Amino acid sequence: MKEAEVSTPKRGYDSSGRQAQARATRARIREAAAELFVTQGYAGTSIAAIARAAGVAPQTVYGAFGAKSMILKEAIEVTLAGGDEPIPVFDRDDAQRAVRATTAGEAADALARQCRRIFERTADLLHAGDIAALDEPDIAAMAKGGAEGRLQDMRRTIDELAAKGFLREGVTPDHAGDVVWALSSPSVYRSCIHDRGWTPDRYERWLRDALDLVIG
Repeated sequence: MKEAEVSTPKRGYDSSGRQAQARATRARIREAAAELFVTQGYAGTSIAAIARAAGVAPQTVYGAFGAKSMILKEAIEVTLAGGDEPIPVFDRDDAQRAVRATTAGEAADALARQCRRIFERTADLLHAGDIAALDEPDIAAMAKGGAEGRLQDMRRTIDELAAKGFLREGVTPDHAGDVVWALSSPSVYRSCIHDRGWTPDRYERWLRDALDLVIG
């Protein structure tokens, strides 16, 4: 009598490991590129240099992003948000602390802290992008879109604070949004840190005091 043949069921293909590896590789490329953009400038950074810094082949960089400008775009988006999860900046915890505040002072504290944290991560990278935008139309378009997005998020926050009665008497939401947008620009942060030698703590205290112009 022949031994019964035992067949082993075929295992379904599990792509979770490959997806995690691809995400990790993408993050490594993005982070290496961001550091090079800041230290060497966008124009001075080649795909080959990014690949070397990330420990991958240039073809891997092209395959993941397609173009150097797309690496810059994603690097800015991820550092602005504080992570690569698909959660808009306005919906993240730092932004929502200002929206959920129960007093005007608490809202101003949260807003100043949020701006400080974001700019600590992104101000130098945004500056590299601004310089690149002078010669690269596609990056200029991205920079314009980013500035408009920041204004929209600021206005959403101010509208929430206005609904709670947290704006100073006679201050309209439009005016407050413009004032806070101007005060909390990344270029102002860089000037304070790099030109005036301020610490991030001092910037946060200054911004918090300046917000009293419209919130209170």
